[in-house]
Amino acid sequence: MIYDLIIVGAGPAGMTAAIYAARRKINFLIISLDIGGQMSWSSEVDNYPGTTHVSGFELVKQFQDHMKIYGIKVKQEEIVKVAKKGNICYVKTKKGIYQSKTVIIGSGKKPKKLGVPGEEKFLSKGVNYCATCDAPLYKGKVVAVAGGGNSGLEAALFLSKYAKGVYLLEVLGKLGGEAHLSDKVIQDKNIKVMTGVKILEIKGDNFVNSLVYEKQGKISELNVQGVFIEVGLVSKADFIDVQKNRWGEIMLFRSTKTPEENITSVAGVFAAGDVTDVPAKQIVVAAGEGCKAALAAFDYINRWDKAHGKK
Repeated sequence: MIYDLIIVGAGPAGMTAAIYAARRKINFLIISLDIGGQMSWSSEVDNYPGTTHVSGFELVKQFQDHMKIYGIKVKQEEIVKVAKKGNICYVKTKKGIYQSKTVIIGSGKKPKKLGVPGEEKFLSKGVNYCATCDAPLYKGKVVAVAGGGNSGLEAALFLSKYAKGVYLLEVLGKLGGEAHLSDKVIQDKNIKVMTGVKILEIKGDNFVNSLVYEKQGKISELNVQGVFIEVGLVSKADFIDVQKNRWGEIMLFRSTKTPEENITSVAGVFAAGDVTDVPAKQIVVAAGEGCKAALAAFDYINRWDKAHGKK
């Protein structure tokens, strides 16, 4: 079977694209190993239009409920490769190969790693990349958060509700992120901010029990039972060969022949959301980009069918 469209990713961009694809009544699949993407990591979402205060988990459920109205189900498979041969796009997962006329890449981003000894060894044994997912496991314990940007600030604030103590470690000389978040962190008596700190190693027995860091040339050890790594994100686009910028984000172009948007360097392959070079990384932006990509794909499919003698 050749689908009209395959959507890769089920974050706000992918799910919105799926809703619009369903409304256009085209034959499509949405494939993603997880559902919600980065949206599900957010403890609080205060700026999504129509919802003054909602958790990321709750907002994901609202998206899913909307998809259920159209009978949309996410095929939960891991993407291995997306490529185009001739006029057909091929999407390979660990379970099979699917063919389509168009593809929308909405795979979002994944956490960066520190790359220090002990990080891989203690994954899920004290090393975590999602505070909203795992914070309840550290109730009454002492934890560290690596990273002083928005992600790190939000993680520290959320963990403070559960942990006995939170150390926020930032390699730069001051916290980054938005001012209102850094103000909250500084005012939280349960959070201790440490700047100019470079983490060297994560240590433990069966589970994490400390981390080694360097500050002003002096090496010290901090006793913690958990380390939450929040040092940034990288685009999940290594499975497709399209033009990308130096950060690995898929570059978007405008067509000189058609009014389509969200097009990549490969005809028939569209992209939306945080996986792209769109500068504003926000849930509402990703959703809007998913809508645009679906409408652009629909126009492309109509031209594809016409070119191949199909009505």
